[in-house]
Amino acid sequence: MGFFEKISKHQKSNKAVIGNTLGFLTVIKNGNNTLFLTKETISWALYDFANSSYSLLIFTMVFPVYFKEVIAGAEMGDFYWGLAVSISILAAGLFSPVVGAIADYDKRRKQKFVWFTLIAVLGTASLFFTSKSNLFFASVLFILTNFCFDVAIVLYDSFLTHIARKETAGRISGLGWGLGYLGGLVALFAFYPLFKNGYFGEFEFWYKLTFPATAAFYLLFSLPAFFYIKEKVKNHSKNFFELATLGFKNVLNTIKNIKKYKQLFWFFLAFYFVNDSLVTLFSFISIYATNTLQLAMSDISLIYIIIQVIGFPATIIFGVLSDKKGSKKILLTSIVLWIIIVALLSATTNKTMFYIIAVMTGLVIGSSQAIARSWLSRLVPQKKRCEFFGFNGFASKISATTGPIIFGSISVLTGSQRIAMLFLIPFFVLSFIIFSFIKEPKR
Repeated sequence: MGFFEKISKHQKSNKAVIGNTLGFLTVIKNGNNTLFLTKETISWALYDFANSSYSLLIFTMVFPVYFKEVIAGAEMGDFYWGLAVSISILAAGLFSPVVGAIADYDKRRKQKFVWFTLIAVLGTASLFFTSKSNLFFASVLFILTNFCFDVAIVLYDSFLTHIARKETAGRISGLGWGLGYLGGLVALFAFYPLFKNGYFGEFEFWYKLTFPATAAFYLLFSLPAFFYIKEKVKNHSKNFFELATLGFKNVLNTIKNIKKYKQLFWFFLAFYFVNDSLVTLFSFISIYATNTLQLAMSDISLIYIIIQVIGFPATIIFGVLSDKKGSKKILLTSIVLWIIIVALLSATTNKTMFYIIAVMTGLVIGSSQAIARSWLSRLVPQKKRCEFFGFNGFASKISATTGPIIFGSISVLTGSQRIAMLFLIPFFVLSFIIFSFIKEPKR
């Protein structure tokens, strides 16, 4: 039975066209007849649809397997992949707060957001030129691409406080994450014929063609955000170095006055631990499925289909619930489920159990992060929203530098990815404990 038969069992490029489509969708209203889906909010959410093609195919599924098995080699592939992921995220983490502080001053977030996105798109397309003989080139190219992708995400997240009110932040954030998993699903269906046969021999060319195809998808669906997210630009006479100096000063000033923002400090620390586990899991799960569980690419693709299909409605539903019931309760519940998922992953030995884990993952993979994003949007001071979203990027990126390199090192040293998987559980437990003590603002 073919891949698409299995799936059936389990279940435009111009501004005018984009504008007409988005204009139709702006009539959607919430239960109080208050307009909360506008052309701007839909354009914002569609960027999640766009960048999820990169998250799924480049960061999580197709490129990691190629990097380990072809570029770096199976023996040391886990270590080199973990190292490349850690370096790229560390660089983004160090740079994000400064970019956020500068954006708070010059009100040019959108300009920076567009440029970092375009560089990430170009880098994604250029991965086509990687091969077995150029480990250094491939590593540097991926590091630069992922760095720009991550910085663009930080700037994108900070727009949430601009386009949404506090009472609708949860559902709009959930809409973004939900569309993100739908975008990943569409990209997976569209490009599956390119990578379904693997990367051996004559199929390597088609496998690598996935990378520029993903870049084109990423760019196309980013266009609404480029066109329709609005901001008031502030004229200033400072050059880049003066703005960078100002950004560093603002960041240092916030660190010195962190006592004024205790709730945010504890939020960042809790998110540090949960994000470390999630980034590590996402960056190694395809390698884990291929090497430890001996699953074929068609099986892995079907698993991601299940995750995306469930993740889309689950993320939107949990976003609405977080607005009604509170982000804290929903987020803590999702962390408990993550602990169960990781424990099952480290123990499972058959394909059926992996499908069950995929269903559980679909329930929380986007929900937990969307809820955390909306909770943060309620905590940050309005005048420092870019800077604090930059700090969130800093906390999450710095955290994510430890997990992948530790996972890769443990895997190489012990020869067991199952043992490496188990170390994620304590990080989820620590995040649960810290989040449980953080007070949630009144909605």
